[in-house]
Amino acid sequence: MGRIMAANDNTGERSGRDARTARRPLLRAAGTTLIGGGGLAATTGAASAQVDTPDVIEVNDGFFGWSADGSLPVTDELFVFIHGWFGDTTVSSQASTVQNALESGGYTPTESVAIEWPATNVNYLGAESDTEDVGAVVADLVEDFDDAGGGNVRLVGHSLGGRCVYWTATKLGSDSGIETVAGLGTAAHGSEICGEPWNAGLGTACEVRNYHSQNDSMVGSAYGGIGDTALGTDGAGCSPASNYSDVDVTGSVGSHLEYLGDDAVGSDLADAITTGGCE
Repeated sequence: MGRIMAANDNTGERSGRDARTARRPLLRAAGTTLIGGGGLAATTGAASAQVDTPDVIEVNDGFFGWSADGSLPVTDELFVFIHGWFGDTTVSSQASTVQNALESGGYTPTESVAIEWPATNVNYLGAESDTEDVGAVVADLVEDFDDAGGGNVRLVGHSLGGRCVYWTATKLGSDSGIETVAGLGTAAHGSEICGEPWNAGLGTACEVRNYHSQNDSMVGSAYGGIGDTALGTDGAGCSPASNYSDVDVTGSVGSHLEYLGDDAVGSDLADAITTGGCE
């Protein structure tokens, strides 16, 4: 297992929220990565899942705007995974692979859900823009889950899916929240979580963990630049909130897709889930 370095590695506490129980699994995948048009594309091969296939909820832009074709199962511990660019056709296997790594690390959710959104789009900037709408729909799902008496939500996103999960936290109302938010190789600038648009939403989560690797050249070539960082390559480059941790997995993650199913990522996140908590 590669060496993990975490900055600001404290769980944080949120006032005004009930303490919740533990959460659910994560995913894995293998495949190839492409970069073009300033964006990241991932095509993932089938994974040999060792866990039950997650429920898939489709989020689409229809005649009346963005909506979901289902609701989150009301349970004590729920794992939710959101894929990245070109990941919609393989989201179920990706989620199962991540969940395998989480369960190997010691965390098993009660139920799991994979969020599928129309990310197979050669217009990368269009797909990047859509992540805000996807995040808003998922935030509505979480609020409905909370209103129905659901327990803990563990929300994980890869690449552009990382943008989705940070948008979800930002779109949530102050009376709702998520226990765990984790971005894996998030396709974003560090400044987006240090300031606008996501910093204000970090307080709606109990704990936020951002996994990054210096070997993630896909994110590094598309984001960052002078005076900024690539969130999925370098981390945030700041201390955006007391409940936020940058987790350096350069020692084990050798490319953009290797976050999915990585043992070090699964072990660290499982430990954060099972030992953390907020009130």
